[in-house]
Formats: sequence, structure tokens, C-alpha cells
Amino acid sequence: MISICKMYEKNEIKIRSILDKENIDYEKIKQNILCAYENGELLGFAGYEIKENIAFLSTINIFDKSLDMVLKDGLIKALLNMADINGINIFIVKKCDEINFYKNIGFNNLNNEEVLFDVDENEYLYLKIADFFKNPCKNKKKD
Repeated sequence: MISICKMYEKNEIKIRSILDKENIDYEKIKQNILCAYENGELLGFAGYEIKENIAFLSTINIFDKSLDMVLKDGLIKALLNMADINGINIFIVKKCDEINFYKNIGFNNLNNEEVLFDVDENEYLYLKIADFFKNPCKNKKKD
């Protein structure tokens, strides 16, 4: 069974190494990293940085490509839950090739009037965390 939780200590060196290669400061996100595990094996991880009470997705790395979208979906939703518990209201991701993946979760084009943060609104998507938890699951089974 796959579980998503805080990083196991034995994986810290591997995760630090990956973040160093991505030029991400481990110290800025170490409290906001979640990992996907199966039988103790690290399948992937993701983390965010907090700036002015807004969460910015810093990294998402999946090692088991056969579970790529499932793990990304689980990690992003778990990060949203963690951010909500920590009092974060807005979660921002940089636009990438997987823009539809994030939009299916509920992310929208950034509107700086709503976010009030100095970033290029053409480069980012955002989600109001309260709205995410208000809405029912988007994966509806058809009878």
C-alpha cells in the first residue's frame, strides 16, 4: 500500500542532493516536504516554500514513472491538506507542461488582484485552499 507522510530520516541525504541540483534551499522547505512510500521505498516527494503566508510549490519528483500521475495527484493533495492545517490560504504552482493536471485539481490562472503578491500572473496558477476543500471530488464515477 502506498502512503504519503513526512520524510523518513534515511531519505534526507537523497532528497537534499536532488534539491541541491534543482537549486532549492532545503532549509526553506524541509518542514513542508511530503514523501510517497510503498513498503518503505521512496517513490517520490514534493515540497513547498512559504512566502508571505502563501505556499509556492518548490519541487515534485516522482521516481516510479509507472505511477507518475497517481503519485503527483496524491502528493499535491496531501500538500494542500498540510498547508491548510498550517493556516495557509493560497497555494501557487508555476505553469508547466502539465497545466491541465493542475487545472483539474482546481488551480486557476493567477489574478494578482486576488492574491496580492508580486509575481508574474502569466507564469503561475493558484488555488484558494478553502475552495478546494469546499468542493466535492472532481473524479465522478459514471453509473
